[in-house]
Amino acid sequence: MSLWGMVEGSTITIIASFLEIFVILWLFSQLNREIRENVEDLEESIDNKLALAIQSTGLSTNGEPISPVQQAIANMISNIATQNQQPILIQPKQDEKGLFTKKN
Repeated sequence: MSLWGMVEGSTITIIASFLEIFVILWLFSQLNREIRENVEDLEESIDNKLALAIQSTGLSTNGEPISPVQQAIANMISNIATQNQQPILIQPKQDEKGLFTKKN
């Protein structure tokens, strides 16, 4: 009796199916790895190009542009420092319960 005679056809089919599933899963993992590497390369390329674009505009020496709020605060401090003015303190009116009331 040969080896093939002892092994039924269904057993060979099951083994071949498991082998095929293993190969397909391995191929998917390789595809996933390749996609991840390409996305990381593209992300790095985009970051570099964006950094060059920001630096070429001259907005900032360290690569981060100044926000409008930072600019407004810097202008206010600069104006106070050069004119020796005190900032105007506005105190809202409150009633006996501590609630804010309207100005007259």
